[in-house]
Amino acid sequence: MYGLIFVAIILVLLAVSGYRMSIEEKKKTVRKISDSFGMPSSRKISEARRQALVRNIDLLKGEAASGDLIDDLTWSDTGMEDIFLQMDNCLSSAGEETLYYTLHDVSKPAEDIAATDKAVGDLSSDEKLRLELGVALSGLGFVKDRPFPEYLQHIRGSEKIISPFFHILCDFYYVVIIFLMFMNPVLGSVFLVIVLVVQISSYFSLRKKAEESLCGMSMITRLSSMGSHLPKGYDSYAGQLCDQLSKDLASFRKGTVLSSFVISTGPNSQGGLISMIFTYLNLLFHFDLIAASFLLSGIKENSARIMNAYKTAGFLDMCLSVASYRAYLEKKGGWCVPEFIEDRGISIEKGFIPLIDKPVANDAFTSGGVLITGSNASGKSTYMRMIAVNTILAQSVATCPAVSYKACRFRIYSSIAVNDNILKGESYFMAEIGSLKRIVDAAMADGRPIICFIDEILRGTNTSERISAACAVLKYLAELDVIVFAATHDLELTVMIGDKYENVHFTENITGDDVTFSYVLEKGPTNSRNAIALLRKNGFPDSIINESEKLCMDLTKKA
Repeated sequence: MYGLIFVAIILVLLAVSGYRMSIEEKKKTVRKISDSFGMPSSRKISEARRQALVRNIDLLKGEAASGDLIDDLTWSDTGMEDIFLQMDNCLSSAGEETLYYTLHDVSKPAEDIAATDKAVGDLSSDEKLRLELGVALSGLGFVKDRPFPEYLQHIRGSEKIISPFFHILCDFYYVVIIFLMFMNPVLGSVFLVIVLVVQISSYFSLRKKAEESLCGMSMITRLSSMGSHLPKGYDSYAGQLCDQLSKDLASFRKGTVLSSFVISTGPNSQGGLISMIFTYLNLLFHFDLIAASFLLSGIKENSARIMNAYKTAGFLDMCLSVASYRAYLEKKGGWCVPEFIEDRGISIEKGFIPLIDKPVANDAFTSGGVLITGSNASGKSTYMRMIAVNTILAQSVATCPAVSYKACRFRIYSSIAVNDNILKGESYFMAEIGSLKRIVDAAMADGRPIICFIDEILRGTNTSERISAACAVLKYLAELDVIVFAATHDLELTVMIGDKYENVHFTENITGDDVTFSYVLEKGPTNSRNAIALLRKNGFPDSIINESEKLCMDLTKKA
């Protein structure tokens, strides 16, 4: 009798302790969400997780047409990986996977982009809704190493995890042991040791085989239980999405409420006292494996609804991150909601790149081609990346780092930081040719208008061929109505294609031996050079400086 009372007291104390820990954890989560709002993310993504995000794109893109998703080279050229990391204040893997995919997807219709803007606007203006939603999403947590659709795909393809009845029968051995302890303590103790060894050793073996399914089920059970914690009663668009998600989750929550306690353990668990207790109980009784076996058929039947709920939760989490990013951009230099037009063209006022500590804003207005000249380090590549980043963010998350953005919806390509590939036996020039060819192929195919960004076109070959071929390629793209931003050092191009391309440039200020840059775009082609000044500034011998100046004057006269 006293033993039962003692056990009851221990359970009550554990329950009270667990409740207090959950309250403290909730307060900590609220502080974290509040403190991180309007701040750039400091999260580090492991290579395994990054590969999982890439695979998630392959799983979700389906029959996406060429140009619907920006390709790997454009993603790398434009610095979008760093933009993603800066923006990623997501509270769950659902949000992180949605954000990564959305930043790649530039094919959304204008009404979908407007819906994103509406949800983000609601979360930006309503702190109470933002915090309540954030707390609910933080309970969803993260899966590791694989995207959730891959886990769900594995679960759907599983015939069975284990046969649960044998393990249930094994658990009854503990009842036998209790009786043996009263009748023959020695025999009972021996039998207990044998059962413990068998249960624990078999658990690790079976858990390893079922790990992939259990990780996915852990996320599913957390997703289902999250429904009861979502904010309710808000009339805004984001509030309505929360209400709908809560209803969708309720449709398959009944079968997973108990299982959420026993499966949410292992490498994807959220930790805490309850999780620790169930981890030990699972070792002895295999509760998680038994529950997973019974859950398998129910998850298969509801897989479509589970995936839709996961996408909705991911969308809301992504919108929280975008709302935070807008607050960050407001402090950085401002932001705007994009305006989409039918006519081919782009208009950006005071656009900047958020990755730069103190960015210099510039404008971009064109319905055709733009040829950018200027010396090295003057800002040509940064200017093109600014336009590309604004275009991608406009067509994905309805948020532009600019005072205003107005354009049609583009297919987006770049050829800025092409590298050779030794493993493929591909030289720099061949890599550049391949990079340009994909732009030409896209321009020849039907689809939305194309905007592309090309830096130092065909720099991998000799001067005469480079200028001739560059002139022909840029003319061809202009004739196909491609909006081209091309940076070059070849001033000959400013004359040869001056009828089809607007000339703009960046310049520098040379004072004595010092060279400074304004990074402000100016009209017309450049007429300045800084290479010799940089030689002088870095202490090259006078003989080299003098010879350079003489040869430069001779070549200029001949030109």
